[in-house]
Amino acid sequence: MRRFLRVLSTSAPALIGAALCFHFAMTLAYLTPQNPLKLRLAGLIDGYMNPFFQQNWHLFAPDPITDTRLLMVACRLRAPDGSTTETGWTDITTPYWEAHLENRLGPATRVGRSVTGAARLLYSADPTSLQMAKKLDEHRARAQPEGGGHEAPGEQEIKRLRDQVKNEQDAAYRLGKIVLERAGSAHCDSLHGPGRTAAVRIRMGVLRFPRFSRRDLPDAKGDMTYYDLDWAPYQPVAPVDAATDGGLPPPPAQPTAALEAR
Repeated sequence: MRRFLRVLSTSAPALIGAALCFHFAMTLAYLTPQNPLKLRLAGLIDGYMNPFFQQNWHLFAPDPITDTRLLMVACRLRAPDGSTTETGWTDITTPYWEAHLENRLGPATRVGRSVTGAARLLYSADPTSLQMAKKLDEHRARAQPEGGGHEAPGEQEIKRLRDQVKNEQDAAYRLGKIVLERAGSAHCDSLHGPGRTAAVRIRMGVLRFPRFSRRDLPDAKGDMTYYDLDWAPYQPVAPVDAATDGGLPPPPAQPTAALEAR
């Protein structure tokens, strides 16, 4: 036993150092822009980093934020006679930020970020991935023999990389869609009571701020664009109150209506 402890104490610094080197190497690979090597090791890198070490460098992004986004939900409710009715749009993101202002140590911020982060997965593609996909398509077109019939050298590798970029984008979209649909189900339960919702629909509003030349105008004078998802079946999830220490402030009906009228 003493020998084992002696060997362990001797080798522990080397083991800890190796573990730290591996962790920082994986973190560096995870944060680098999209590239062929990262695509080859995507399974290993993502498997290690997610979900506990996931992060990004948006805090240090060179481009300032140019828009603000909010999410709204509509609910399709069952009536006692078997018919269904569809509600209007309700803002489900503003209450999170209002709850955060009241209690900055509460869980509302984390829940709100998970929802808005899911929305960005749907409608914000990695520009490096898009550029790489475009370059791969161009390279594949140039490599294709004019006569056809035979696959050009490197064609399979180009196709594999292109498919991997597409699969990565599709996986992000599916994950964002699932999170938003579950969040919508929870909010419909909170708004109209459990057991009444048959389907939910999510809308994202993107308000693009006035440009610098019009900086004297308020943000509300910017351009508003809406992106709607299709109706999705209701999913039973934990109530919103369970994640927000007793619930959220009532949703702001008037601002939402004003946004819809734009």
